Amino acid sequence: MIDVQNRAYFQQYGCKFTAVIPTNVFGPHDNFNMEDGHVLPGLIHKAYLAKKEGSSLTVWGSGKPRRQFIYSLDLARLFLWVLREYQEVEPIILSVGEEDEVSIRDAAESIVEAMALKGELVYDGTKSDGQFKKTASNKKLREYLPQFKFTPFKQAVKETCDWFVTNYDTARK
Repeated sequence: MIDVQNRAYFQQYGCKFTAVIPTNVFGPHDNFNMEDGHVLPGLIHKAYLAKKEGSSLTVWGSGKPRRQFIYSLDLARLFLWVLREYQEVEPIILSVGEEDEVSIRDAAESIVEAMALKGELVYDGTKSDGQFKKTASNKKLREYLPQFKFTPFKQAVKETCDWFVTNYDTARK
């Protein structure tokens, strides 16, 4: 509905408001709650506890679904660009490309590597996988910013894990 409101403000008053649509954000200062946080921060918290307890890390589902994860620091840079440069009323999707989709399995393995977790990685097939893909096109973003460099996924995961470990006592969880 915000798109409709933005177009109405533009048509009636000439105001250029827009909406941004990010996909699967993660990074430092995220909500690392294992029950109602997003998938990556929740898995990071579970991996931290598994490492501390010397236990396995259990991932819900098969690990096969794919997601477009965007690092919060990349998203912050894109938000600044939108605020300063983007002049359209039509919304813009802020996301890595479809070619950068990551399976939940690959994401979990990246977390295990970043946390130096030695325990077993277990996939609980009794839990639902959810939707297999939730692909969003970043074509419009790439038309505006063809040279934008997203932080490599494994690097972003490592930085997020390091932040979480360092700030465990005060992190949202």
